[in-house]
Amino acid sequence: MNMMNSSPAPHAQGLPTYLVVDVSKSMRPYEALLNRTLEDIINTLYSSPRISEFIHLSILTFSNRPHLVLAMTEIAELTRLPTVECRGSTYFAPLFESLRDRIEFDLPRLLARNVRPLRPVVFLLTDGAPADPEERWASAFDALTSREWRPHPHVITYGFGEAVESVLKRMATAAAFIADPHAGTDTQAITAALGTMLNSLVATARAEALQVPERVKGFRSIPLDHVEF
Repeated sequence: MNMMNSSPAPHAQGLPTYLVVDVSKSMRPYEALLNRTLEDIINTLYSSPRISEFIHLSILTFSNRPHLVLAMTEIAELTRLPTVECRGSTYFAPLFESLRDRIEFDLPRLLARNVRPLRPVVFLLTDGAPADPEERWASAFDALTSREWRPHPHVITYGFGEAVESVLKRMATAAAFIADPHAGTDTQAITAALGTMLNSLVATARAEALQVPERVKGFRSIPLDHVEF
């Protein structure tokens, strides 16, 4: 008996990635732009086997409640990205709860596909302040990012329009950016933010380690707090 072929195949590393976009009613003027840009991101990432084998992408939108636009395990079967529609208000707590559920659902399925997942990353784009009370969304965010929960993701936030700097900072673990209203239009801010997310993912796939953007055109970086000992 040849025992050389009996050992399991080595697991390839992969990065579970969640692209999260605010689609509340204030985003309605940008529906076409969002749909076009999200489709461009999908086409770019999955036109390169090297990138698509490392970046395992899921897309969620949120307003009154979160909506799964693209499930992580459905990329190969995707023929057309569902159309994003903008309506409702900006509620963050249900989003953070849904993200935790999705991560718990996705990671075992990646392992079953012989992928060894790294800590997930969340890229979040919003143009508004939370409609839910701070204690509600902050509690849900803390549950998502608690170090006591092993998969706790990195979170990078991008805000423009009516987004609040202190909220973007509170919701970020790796980096936070807010658009400079004097540097361009909201359309330019959306394009720059989503373009930077794409570039970060391409660089991450090449390095096989998370590459956090240092600058975003038209945005200002929000300093995050350091842990003091």
